Amino acid sequence: MEFGLKIILALAVVCLLIYLTYYVLKIVSKRMYGRKGEFLKVIDLLPLSQDSMLVLVEVGDKIILLGKTQKSITFLKEFAKDQLLNFKVQDQSFKKIIDGQMNSSFELKDRVLNLYNLIKDSEGKEYDEKK
Repeated sequence: MEFGLKIILALAVVCLLIYLTYYVLKIVSKRMYGRKGEFLKVIDLLPLSQDSMLVLVEVGDKIILLGKTQKSITFLKEFAKDQLLNFKVQDQSFKKIIDGQMNSSFELKDRVLNLYNLIKDSEGKEYDEKK
């Protein structure tokens, strides 16, 4: 019985050391990397293909639409926060909001189409290289 009590006590000490190590590392990592997400916030993502997506990012009082591929991130359009709040985001999906903005902005539509063509071209080149 005495041996079993020592094993249980040793196990409790090991668990306590693991918890303290986790807690200390959590505090140290916060100090090393600073505050995360204070100024930038990803609002939504819209996948376009396996390797590309549209990303809506909140920066202060502005909303920025970015196109992201494996190799690059492209600035597409900047919105004021008020513009997107007028869409009643709870009732509409991100896709509907972007479609509405794209219809009113041919420049944005052209950029998205160029981004899509760039992705298709790079996928074709990678496929040819694999052969």
